[in-house]
Amino acid sequence: MAQIHIKKKHKLGKAGARKTAEKLADSLSSEYNAKCKWVEDDLVFSSTGVKGKLHIADEDVEIKVDLGLMLRPLKSKIESGIVAQLDTIIDENENVA
Repeated sequence: MAQIHIKKKHKLGKAGARKTAEKLADSLSSEYNAKCKWVEDDLVFSSTGVKGKLHIADEDVEIKVDLGLMLRPLKSKIESGIVAQLDTIIDENENVA
């Protein structure tokens, strides 16, 4: 499996980061029919050919994604899409806070 690992700092605090992650989960669910659930501070998600988790901490979020065989050729495109969406969601919420 191809893996994607992204870590991003934030200034939202754990509660704010969790709210932000909920927005990401909603987006994943609607756009990719992903199943998402919380396990303590981890948002665990899966869909056809992909599974992963987003870990929430006080000052950063960390995403680990495992891509199946069919999605390997799209790894860089998927990774840049995740980074862009994460940047947008975190930046929007930091500017509100």
